[in-house]
Order: sequence, then structure tokens, then C-alpha cells
Amino acid sequence: MCADAGPRSAAPAPVEAILCDLDGTLLDTVPDIAAAVNAVLGELGRAPVPEDVIATYVGRGVDVLLHRALGGGRDARVDAGLHARARALFDAAYARVNGVATRVYPGVADGLERFRALGLRLACVTNKPQRAAETVLARFGFADRFEFVVGGDALPQRKPDPEPLRFAAARLGVPAHACLVLGDSANDAGAARAAGMPVVLVGYGYTEGRPIGEIDCDAVVASFVELGEALAAGRALADLSRRAARP
Repeated sequence: MCADAGPRSAAPAPVEAILCDLDGTLLDTVPDIAAAVNAVLGELGRAPVPEDVIATYVGRGVDVLLHRALGGGRDARVDAGLHARARALFDAAYARVNGVATRVYPGVADGLERFRALGLRLACVTNKPQRAAETVLARFGFADRFEFVVGGDALPQRKPDPEPLRFAAARLGVPAHACLVLGDSANDAGAARAAGMPVVLVGYGYTEGRPIGEIDCDAVVASFVELGEALAAGRALADLSRRAARP
């Protein structure tokens, strides 16, 4: 279940909108991200990094991902010149593979339809670059599910800064407390808390190597469908947390 690490936002009653993360929440994009990262490393004469390690580097955007992959750790930083060269190589490589090995998580398509049937407004707020996010959503038929996408380069800030969530809420015209953030990591949870929004995490995504039970959130769900059913039934998020904690 979610950690109780800080003050919780009010229960979303009623929820008017869902602000949804992309990587690790809607789509399993790590296979393509890893392919692009390893293409960069190959161009630079470096050894490849295992996909499961790259998965722990995903979450804070491409620039941080490349620092981590080049430097060999989640806190690594590399020379600005090397990083700039790697970024140009990555953008070209990822444009070639974006969506090729990516997969939709079970329940996502049905869950999005359930959210829409409930009259919920939907926006995608991601640290993935705008063009890459729009491209992969279109490739999997999800572009028309969201009113808009806020990519990681759309604003000066990205999650865990709350500004992308606040921007999305303002664009929707929905109060922060009525926007439910749906994500997979501490970046989503921290941004939501700072924005005054309730937050639900999926239990299958990318957590940068951190156990999901240690992340402060309102609930953990197994799928979008589970969340849709809970919202339709008017169940409290705290009840979802208790159910998620059961073996």
C-alpha cells in the first residue's frame, strides 16, 4: 500500500478530471527507450546497459535519463558537451524506434473508455518530450482519448515540479482538488501533493528502483479498470489502498 509520508489531499469527491502519466502508466515504453539509449552508447563507443537497469533510470525526462545512462547511476552527472552530443543522438535514435516494441498495459484501453463514460476530462501530463509523446499515443490509438498532452519540454518545469499539473488543470478549467493524478512513481506523487491533487499509482510501472509501498499516495491500483470501477461506485481512495495491501 502507499506510504503515509505526509499530509494527504482531500478525497476527490467528485473527481472531474484525470491527469494521466504516460511512461510506465499508459504504456510500457522501456524496450524502445532502452534500444535508443544503447544505440547512443554504441555510437559513443560504450558498453550497453541492461534494459532492467535502464528501467530504473526512467521517470525524470530524457536529460536525466542520459546523465544516468552515461554516468552509470541514478545520481550521475556527465560533462555538458558529452551530454549534448548524446541528446542529439538519442533524439534521432528514439524517433526511429518510438512505439516499435512498446506495449499497452492490460486494462488501459478499457479503463480510459470507462473514465470517458463517467464524464471525466482527460489530459496526459508526462516528462516525455512533447513530440515523442504525441507520436506514440497516436500510434496506439490513444491520441483522441486526451484533450491535450503536456510534454516534458512544453514548460520550463517538469514533474516532480507541480507546475505541469497546475498548467493542465488551468487549461481544463478544473480546480486542482477535482483533478486526480494517475501515475506510477514518486515523481507523479510528489508533483500531485505539491499541486494539492489526489494521486493514485498503478502497481506495475517504473519507480526508479523505489518500492511503491514507500511512495506517499492515496491509493495503488492494479489497473485502470479497477480505478474506473471504484470511481463509478463512489468508493473512497483509502478503501482502494486497503484492498491493494492485501496479499
